[in-house]
Amino acid sequence: MLKTIKPIVWAVPCLFFKGGGLPDFKLPLRLSVSGPGGCSLYSLYSFCLRFSLAGVFCIFSAFFVHGQDRAPGVLRIGDRIPDSVWNAVHTVSRGGVVAAESLAGYRGKLLILDFWSTWCGPCIRSLPELDSIGRRFGDRVQVVLVTKNTEAILGAFMKNSDYGRGVKLPFVLNDSLLNMRFPHKSISHQVFIDRDGVVRAITGVNGATLPHIEAILRGAPIDFPLKDDFSVRVKSEQK
Repeated sequence: MLKTIKPIVWAVPCLFFKGGGLPDFKLPLRLSVSGPGGCSLYSLYSFCLRFSLAGVFCIFSAFFVHGQDRAPGVLRIGDRIPDSVWNAVHTVSRGGVVAAESLAGYRGKLLILDFWSTWCGPCIRSLPELDSIGRRFGDRVQVVLVTKNTEAILGAFMKNSDYGRGVKLPFVLNDSLLNMRFPHKSISHQVFIDRDGVVRAITGVNGATLPHIEAILRGAPIDFPLKDDFSVRVKSEQK
């Protein structure tokens, strides 16, 4: 988005200066008479025209930049999950058994999508706690672990890792669809979808805590830190 904004910032002032790309217009002689302040009507006309064009240009650019803010299909906080996402079929491993499943069976629950990988230390250490959340809240909450790892990689991990051994949660394998819908630059990446199918929060690894989950189940306002890997961060200049 910044690549789009920079040309706009540079281009707008050009409309106010000579040689800025606005052609000179041959006006009737009567408009070239100077006023009391020494400013000709032509100069006033030229300034007003340039100012108007600059305004139109800025409005158009604002709409253009806003349209570039989000890729097609990307879901953010406040968005409702479309049927196409609920009904999409994934390769799911549950207790070592792999099957084709959709997320449709989790509608009406608080659904937590945890994007992780076998090489992510914080993700791995959080697996036992995430597994306990499912047991604690029963049918009200469902945690789904989403990874790009293959069945073979996950199987080896579950066999050899003390953190993974015994976890009963469903794992979405070889994922690309959910990663496209919820893009991120870092993991763990947790997405909270409430009982109405609305994205309520997106957090890092510390999002799925008991107080946070209970707050979402109550419908309380979100007052814990959220995660946005694509927000514009401007470093303050050190003096």
